[in-house]
Amino acid sequence: MSHHFTIQEGTMNHQVIEFAPFELAPGASEAELLDASEALQSDFLDRQDGFIKRELVRRDDRNWIDIVYWRDREAVERAMKNAVESPVCFRYFQLMAGADHDQPGSGVLLLEHVKSYHREGEIA
Repeated sequence: MSHHFTIQEGTMNHQVIEFAPFELAPGASEAELLDASEALQSDFLDRQDGFIKRELVRRDDRNWIDIVYWRDREAVERAMKNAVESPVCFRYFQLMAGADHDQPGSGVLLLEHVKSYHREGEIA
């Protein structure tokens, strides 16, 4: 069986992937996290210039990872500055063990997107 893959080449101004692992704060529930996550998305991220998409994934009951795709590094930096002034960001960060609302980039890895590989016919 042969597999066909498509490749998306990165550009000189590469997209940036924000990889943000976190632990749910003691006493916080998954329902609270998902509710705050929806608000973060609609009231903050969807309004940020350069935001592309976001994935919230769970490692186990208490450990999660936010994966956010940005047009470029400048878009990430602007959003991090804006996050400090945002009540919805504050609410979301309060649900994370050890998060510092004044330093939204703390514990976050910024990764440069180089290429995407998708099986032909599959939607990413």
